[in-house]
Amino acid sequence: MKKLLLLANFHSGKGIIKPNLAEIIDFYNSKGFEPTVISSQYSGHITEIIKKTGSNYDNIVCCGGDGTLNETINGLMCLDKRPLLGYIPCGSTNDFANSISIPTIIEDSYKTSVLGHPFHLDVGKINNKYFSYIAGFGLFTNISYETPQNIKNIFGYQAYLLTGLKEITNIKTYQIKATYENKVIEDEIMLGLISNSNSIAGMKKLFENYANLNDGLFEVLLVKKPNNATLLKTIINCLKERNFDNDMFYSFKTNKLEIEAKSYIKWTVDGEYCGDYKNINIEVEPSAIDILIN
Repeated sequence: MKKLLLLANFHSGKGIIKPNLAEIIDFYNSKGFEPTVISSQYSGHITEIIKKTGSNYDNIVCCGGDGTLNETINGLMCLDKRPLLGYIPCGSTNDFANSISIPTIIEDSYKTSVLGHPFHLDVGKINNKYFSYIAGFGLFTNISYETPQNIKNIFGYQAYLLTGLKEITNIKTYQIKATYENKVIEDEIMLGLISNSNSIAGMKKLFENYANLNDGLFEVLLVKKPNNATLLKTIINCLKERNFDNDMFYSFKTNKLEIEAKSYIKWTVDGEYCGDYKNINIEVEPSAIDILIN
């Protein structure tokens, strides 16, 4: 039998993994897998487990939200030989799953996690950390990790909208210098997104026409500081309509990006707090992980 490591965050989303665990294990057994189940006990636990024992398995399946997936990827990127990755999304928004054709219905997703087709996934690197689909700063980017888990469990995506309302009345901006492909942008920015996804904070198809999860490139969106309420309204409407052909936006693709700021900026990766930095180097690790998708 093939060895499978199932890493579960039982507190993620509405805790739907617990009542389905026996069924999942039985299914894995029926498909020739010998599963070992470990539950996440604290932040970073999953990464530690994979670093220590991940090479002993043929498949690794993580079950939880985007933060659980992020911990899994950070562990896998430390291995010379990386097992096949399966993902059972149980979070509040499941941005990554919505971008890459992984079902969010649990019965479908646990089957896909071992029977799906391998997809060569690009992984982002921000300084010395990795991310699966998004690194960002500024307006709204702190909502995921500042919204209490019990509120997210009850309201799901609506919780992000409710928590985000207070951000509009307290907009912070950052003077930055962004360098990519011998080009330089110097401006005051209220929102920066470096993405490998079509879904961010539950907003699907943000980069509808050109996001590709294994083209070796990031989709970058920088939003300028609005000087009045009219410009702010324009920015919000453009974000809702996914239309960035506007002077308030910088939108481009690149495989490397350096951002220097005059003050420390709080960064978020995959919906989790990453740290405060003045200088950030971001690059793509092309086709770094094989993940099973529908």
